[in-house]
Amino acid sequence: MSSDRRNLAPTSRIVVVGMGAVTCLGTDWPTTWAGLEGGRGGLRRDRTRLPSEKFLVDIGGFVEGVGPGTPGEDARLAKLEARFLHLGLKAADEAWKPLAGKPLDADRVGVVAASAFGGVDLLEQERARAESRGRLNLGPYTVPALLINQLGGQISQHLGLYGPGFGPSNACASGGHAIILGAMLLRAGMADFVLCGASESAFVPSIVNAFATMKALATIKPADRAFEAPEQASRPFSEDRCGFVMSEAAGMLSLTTLEKARELGLEILAELAGMAVNSDGYHMAAPYAPRIEKCLNLAIQDSGLTKERIGHYNAHGTSTSVNDATETQALTAVFGDHAPNLPISSIKGALGHSLGAASAIEAITTVESLRRGRIVPTINYVADPELTLDYVPNHSRPCDIEYAMSASFGFGGTNNALVFRRWNDE
Repeated sequence: MSSDRRNLAPTSRIVVVGMGAVTCLGTDWPTTWAGLEGGRGGLRRDRTRLPSEKFLVDIGGFVEGVGPGTPGEDARLAKLEARFLHLGLKAADEAWKPLAGKPLDADRVGVVAASAFGGVDLLEQERARAESRGRLNLGPYTVPALLINQLGGQISQHLGLYGPGFGPSNACASGGHAIILGAMLLRAGMADFVLCGASESAFVPSIVNAFATMKALATIKPADRAFEAPEQASRPFSEDRCGFVMSEAAGMLSLTTLEKARELGLEILAELAGMAVNSDGYHMAAPYAPRIEKCLNLAIQDSGLTKERIGHYNAHGTSTSVNDATETQALTAVFGDHAPNLPISSIKGALGHSLGAASAIEAITTVESLRRGRIVPTINYVADPELTLDYVPNHSRPCDIEYAMSASFGFGGTNNALVFRRWNDE
């Protein structure tokens, strides 16, 4: 077998049968999609969530009406105050809805629920509470809520799903890795259905200020166009990009085999036609174009397609100078003569960067673009003369394509790429 192929032969076709999302544009996927398609930005300045005495930045992407202490607080999670659990379970409920009540074997349903940072917000709160009391003891639910795998545990508990469970953490590529792990379970015959994705809420000083100190975050000065219009702070591939804007979000997908989807009469949203993961082995934080190129090529090869068949690419597109230039370099190398004709969009202009959850939501967006025949824009875009590809600037556009790719890259040099196929009721 060629070294360019993963040592994993697909045994069945993998399809998407459910999707759910909670973002700064909406607390369900249809609302989020409507905002993305309409070119609306969800970022805002919030000095209550990001007070200047604690945080180095004051702009972010915040979910309203979901989580601990809100009117919409999930009673099932009343003892677990970590926001990533609340966001993730809500997205999971939405993604699982098409399968709820269906005659399936719960022992054959896997859950792969990822996060980069898990319940760091609760840890911060409990440390502050302990200090204010002058005592050392923290709340008894701190450790359970902090653990990344608790998200999958809560989803399994509340939806009654008892198959294989994983809680991967692959930095900003976590959601895409969760989808690939879910598909691998299906390919290996270890599950009939998998609920997979990621959730993130890490607005604590230690995380936000560390990102700002390493100059990864957009730090908006009075002369910047986003100072008066904070929704413009994230501007992927733009000449004046100056760093990413942190956000919180969750995205989940329900996957199964084509056989099982037909057996239960489920609506098929798209086919997962190809996938790949690899590691840079290069740097703790900087992306590495040659290994990203390898990952994209492996996913295309796994799909059995020629590069020209890929009709759209949903980018990692973080709005940092290095990432956007590196990703453009990789796309130019991989797609060659096809690269100038490939529509490339980044939803991080609208949603900011939700870290571990970002790639799950980008995968969902890619599926919806195929279903709707509509590519969402890269908003806040101003052309950079050094980046010359088609970044679908500022306005959505119609498309008639069969295949699209979504890819993401995380700190530590962890990469993934997914190829989706439009479903035609075949």
